[in-house]
Amino acid sequence: MHITLNQIKKIVGGKFQGDTALLKKRIKRISINSHDIQKGDLFIGIKGEKFDGDMFASEALKKGAVAVIVASKQEALKNKIQVKTGREALGKIAQYWKAQSKIPLVAITGSNGKTTTKEMVASIVSTHLKSKKKLLVSQGNYNNDIGLPLSLLNIEKTQKCAVVEMGMNHKGEISYLSKIARPDVAVITNIAEAHIEFFGSKKGIAKAKSEIFEGLKKGGIAIINRDDDFYSLMKNAAQTKNIISFGLDKKADVYLYKTLKNISHIRTPKGQIDISLNLQGEHNLKNALAAIASSIALKIPLKTIKKGIEAIKPVQGRLEVKKGLNGAMLIDDTYNANPESMKAAIDVLSNQEGHKILVVGDMGELGKKAAQYHASIGTYINKKKISDVVGTGPLTKHTINKCSGDAKWFSNKKDLIKYVKSKIKKDSSVLVKGSRFMKMEEVVKGLT
Repeated sequence: MHITLNQIKKIVGGKFQGDTALLKKRIKRISINSHDIQKGDLFIGIKGEKFDGDMFASEALKKGAVAVIVASKQEALKNKIQVKTGREALGKIAQYWKAQSKIPLVAITGSNGKTTTKEMVASIVSTHLKSKKKLLVSQGNYNNDIGLPLSLLNIEKTQKCAVVEMGMNHKGEISYLSKIARPDVAVITNIAEAHIEFFGSKKGIAKAKSEIFEGLKKGGIAIINRDDDFYSLMKNAAQTKNIISFGLDKKADVYLYKTLKNISHIRTPKGQIDISLNLQGEHNLKNALAAIASSIALKIPLKTIKKGIEAIKPVQGRLEVKKGLNGAMLIDDTYNANPESMKAAIDVLSNQEGHKILVVGDMGELGKKAAQYHASIGTYINKKKISDVVGTGPLTKHTINKCSGDAKWFSNKKDLIKYVKSKIKKDSSVLVKGSRFMKMEEVVKGLT
């Protein structure tokens, strides 16, 4: 960054206390981590559930920070800008910084597939630009009211495009993020039960996800899932004629025409594109359709879109194929879980040849109907040809109880791993999935 401390004071609407000569100082970098402070940085104190960043402001100054932004009244603290909250200040600075840039920005939200779609769009755009350095991509799960602003602060003059992800767990969060980022292209991958605990219904989730269009630039393009039950709601929320829909439904602007010998033939307003996708599952094909629609919105040629999308490799912990014990195939889908993504993963396992083992853990943030959702997964498994089902976690007990056939529940992962090891054969396909808090990657480690 190259912005003066005085400019930052005005942007955040804060009160400065300290050496006024510093107000002319240019800030090159902003950090919220006192351990990460370099000489000349600006430190912002962020209050979290388990910590208060303001308590590390003094340490940041000692390490060479020019000044600090804090909400708490620490009278002894010098060279500080006093604000209402550090989060709000971070958002205001990011909003200002993004506004200085003219690069197009693609913002992606949805209950499932956000990260995969983001990586697909990023691969296509970097192929188009012939350089990864010319593209800003939000990293990992930097998709909330802290992560997204921090990503936007990394925008540089040399970059030609930005692709970011927006997550949520409460109403108004996507609206806030969208108004900071001001996207040129806003994407909703789908609506599912993820975080339903905070929204009460899928319609509530659809309304919250549709907030992404509130920050859409004038003349911006909305990318919407035509197959989704809430397509009309999302389309109305977009309030723009510039819509590109995608889906398996032939009414969509970008749709799957047919698949032959692992080649998907896709129809688009710009002509047909034939792709060979390196990711498993129909849901990933839908993610690819969303990425293609987004890339068309960016006016990228179909030939480049094909090249970029075929270069995609699985994201870590998302249907990532690994070599398991006894030469078995292990599918690591431990990144996270909700009812829709769990069913999609079960479909992937069901389509494998030979002996199949499904290992599942609890799904989080499902509210009062959590037990019901877990039981419904058991009913869904019964429709599939899966040899063995193994589970852990108190809620997964409802899944196992609903399963007919060979299904076992374990109170701990150690016993679960021991049991699965006794079942694995050379022709086995093992899929492991659960919500983040379940740490199902420990099972993956025990089976590889």
